[in-house]
Amino acid sequence: MKVLLVPSDLDEVREASSLLCSRLKAAGVDAEIQPPEDAAHPVVDPDQIALLVPMGGDGTFLHSVHLVDFAQIPVLGLNHGTLGFLGGSSERDEVDLITDALAGDLHFEHRATIEATIDCDDGSSHEVTALNELAYTRGASGHIVECSYAVNGFHIADLRADGLIVSTATGSTGYALSAGGPILSPAYDGFVVLPLAPHALTTRAMVLAPSDVLEAEFSGRHMHETSFFVDGSTLECAAPVHALYRRGSHEVLTASDGADFFTNVSGVFFGGKED
Repeated sequence: MKVLLVPSDLDEVREASSLLCSRLKAAGVDAEIQPPEDAAHPVVDPDQIALLVPMGGDGTFLHSVHLVDFAQIPVLGLNHGTLGFLGGSSERDEVDLITDALAGDLHFEHRATIEATIDCDDGSSHEVTALNELAYTRGASGHIVECSYAVNGFHIADLRADGLIVSTATGSTGYALSAGGPILSPAYDGFVVLPLAPHALTTRAMVLAPSDVLEAEFSGRHMHETSFFVDGSTLECAAPVHALYRRGSHEVLTASDGADFFTNVSGVFFGGKED
C-alpha cells in the first residue's frame, strides 16, 4: 500500500512534494507523486493507496478526491496554498503527520457529498458528485438566469438570479459562504440551497435534511449561456434544463491533527485568536 502525494502545479509545491517523498521513503514509507500534468488518471491504482495527501490549497484537495473517484481512502491535506481551509494547517512535521495517519493516530471524520443528475437540452444526462458544491451560474454576458425549484415535490420558489448554489456542510466555507450562506459544522449530513444574488428580497437560503431531495428546472432566453460547476470545475453540458439533487452515496474520510473546526473558522474568517 502506498501514500500518494498530489501537489498543485506550482513549482515550489512540486519541489516540496519531491523532498517530502524522499523523506517518506527514508522513513520506510512507500510513496509516489501524482504528476500535476496528468490530472485525470492516478498513477497508483486507488485499491493500492493507503493515504491520499493533497499538497496545495482547497482546489488541490478537491481535485485529489475526484482523481480517485471518491474511493474510500483517507485524505490528509497539507496546506501549501493561499487558504487551504480543507487541508487545515499544522505546525507538526509533515512526515510525522503522515506516519500518524497511516497508524490511525490522527483525527478522522466522514464528510458528506452531494449527487445530482443533470439533464441538458441536447438530450444528454450527467451523473455528478461533489464534496463542496454544485453551482448553476449565469454566463459571460451577465444575463440573469431563471430557475424553479422544489423540495420533496413541494414547490418552493421561481427564481430570477445570478444562479443557484447547492452546497454540502464542507462547502459551506467555500463559494456558498462568499454568497452569504451559513457556516455549517462538517458533521452535518444535509445540504444548503442558496440562490446567488436573487432579484427578490424575500428569497433566502434553505438548509435541507440528508433525506431531502431538491429538484430544479432551468429556463429563460439566455440559458444557453449558463454554466454548471462541480467543485469548481466546469461540467461539459449544453444548457442544463433540469437537475435532481440528493445526499451523495459516497463519503470522504478526512484526516487531521485534531484542530477544532470552529477554532479554524474563527481564525480564518473572523480574525479570531486561539486561547
